[in-house]
Amino acid sequence: MCNVPYISYKVEQPWLPFSEALLDWDEDFHKLMLNDKIRMVAYEKAIKQTVKPGDIVLDLGTGTGILSLWALQAGAEKVYGIDLDASILDSATTLIHQNGFSDKFVPINQLSYEVTLPEKVDVLISEIIGNIADNEDFQPILRDAIRRFLKPAGKCLPQDTRSFLVPVTAENARSLIELNQVKTINDNYSLINLLADKNIRDSFNLYYDTIISQYSCLSSAALIKHYQDKWDQPSEYEETRTFDVIKDGLLSGFKGYFLAKLSDEVTLDISGDDIGNRTCSDSWKHSFFPLKYPISVKKGDKIDLEFSRFYPNKALPKSQLFRQLYRWRGTVYSANNKPIYFDQGM
Repeated sequence: MCNVPYISYKVEQPWLPFSEALLDWDEDFHKLMLNDKIRMVAYEKAIKQTVKPGDIVLDLGTGTGILSLWALQAGAEKVYGIDLDASILDSATTLIHQNGFSDKFVPINQLSYEVTLPEKVDVLISEIIGNIADNEDFQPILRDAIRRFLKPAGKCLPQDTRSFLVPVTAENARSLIELNQVKTINDNYSLINLLADKNIRDSFNLYYDTIISQYSCLSSAALIKHYQDKWDQPSEYEETRTFDVIKDGLLSGFKGYFLAKLSDEVTLDISGDDIGNRTCSDSWKHSFFPLKYPISVKKGDKIDLEFSRFYPNKALPKSQLFRQLYRWRGTVYSANNKPIYFDQGM
C-alpha cells in the first residue's frame, strides 16, 4: 500500500456515490483506492497468482498503474494499459518507469470500445467494479473486451461477481441524506452538481456510499445479479426478491455489496463493516439505496422488492458515459396493516 493519508469515516455516514462520478476522479480519490487494504491485498495476491512469466496482459481501466506493475512483477512480457484519463495514465507510465519496466508497458489513452490491439492477451485485468458491482457499467465493457482482446484460453480477472441487497434499518444515514449532509473527499465533488448532472430532482432517488452495520439488517441478504464466463448476461434487468423480516425495526432502505472471485484462490468481499479493524473497503464502502419515507416493520412481515437497472432512453454525451440508472420499489406486507408501498429511483 502507498503512504497516503487515511480518510476517516463512520458507520451510517453517507458519502457521494463515486461510481456515479468516475469521469471526475481526481488524485485524492485515486489515493483513497491505493490506501484501501481490502482492495490492494486481494488484487495483488490474485494478479501474482494468475499472471505467468511471458504472459501478454491487458489492464482495462489502468488508473495509477498499480495493477499493471503487479502483473509485470509477476513476469508479464507486456502490459497494455487502457484509460480514458490522460493525466492519470501519465502517472501510471511514471510508476512503471520508476520500477524499470518502461519497455514492457504500452499506455493507451482511449475508450476501450475504440481500441484495437495488435495481439490477443493471455490475461485481462480490470477493476471497474462499483460497490453494487455493475454501477460502473463494467458488464458491457468486459463483454466487449473478452470477445475482442482475450485469447480463447485466456483468463479474466475478476472471474465473476455477485451482487447482494438486504433491507436495513439505517435511520441515521437516511436522516443525513434528508438534511443533504453527504460527505465528499474534497470540494471538487458536489452532491448538488451530481444531482443536476444526472437530472435527479430528489436526493432520495440516488444511492450513496455508506458503511451499514450487519446488525442493521432486517433480513437475510438476497443475490441480485451474477456476472460470469463471457460476461454476456443482460446489463438491463428487473429482479424481484421477497425478504422475510427477522426483527422489529424501521425500514430505511437497502444495503448493497458485492463479492468478486478474482482468481481461483482469491475472493474480494466488501460486505464487512468493522471500520476500526479495516474489514470494510475504504473506496467502495457499501451502496445504500434509501427510502424517503421509512416504514415500520415487525418480525414476520414480508418485503417485496423490485430492483431494476437500465439506461436512459436518449443518447448521452461523452460527459455522461457509463451512466446506468437504478430503481428500487416494492411493498411491505404486514398481518395487521394494509400493504405499504415505496418507489425510489434514478
